[in-house]
Amino acid sequence: MKILDFNSDFTTVKDLCNLTIGVFDGLHLGHQLILKKLNKKNGLSLVLTFENNPIDILQPEKKVSLIYNLDKKLDLLKSFDIDIVVLIKFSHEFASLSYDKFFNILTHKFAFEYLIVGDDIRIGKNRAADRYKIKSLENILNFKTEFIKKVRHENKIISSTWIRQLILEKNYLLANKLLNR
Repeated sequence: MKILDFNSDFTTVKDLCNLTIGVFDGLHLGHQLILKKLNKKNGLSLVLTFENNPIDILQPEKKVSLIYNLDKKLDLLKSFDIDIVVLIKFSHEFASLSYDKFFNILTHKFAFEYLIVGDDIRIGKNRAADRYKIKSLENILNFKTEFIKKVRHENKIISSTWIRQLILEKNYLLANKLLNR
């Protein structure tokens, strides 16, 4: 697995790839479904993720604990046979990028055919881009998007927030089940 820094001047990825974007804290069953779909596509699998949690910058008063540190997250991504991980140091400057500018940068750095993300994705300054705005960029920037429905456990959406709460409650059995490890 190759690890690249989004902000450095690395050589653009010219090979056909398929992309997902997210924090991927915990790599729970929902994240795992996205990664499996990513690997089923032809081309390289590319995960764009953050070195730090965006909440730490956007809402520092929240003090969100990570389920896994960056090294562990990278180890787990490697176990899913991901070809390339691109790390972003989330900052106020990054948060100020409009979604269309962000996608223009992405399409210039990576030759991605598919974007595979959760169906509740929000990207760009003030989380302005939802699935419909992202879809509107497909023909302009020449990519396709696949939105993955949230994975549920007993009719509750699996999320990193829920897993962090389970860990606080010492409900390790259910947390492990939702993390699939």
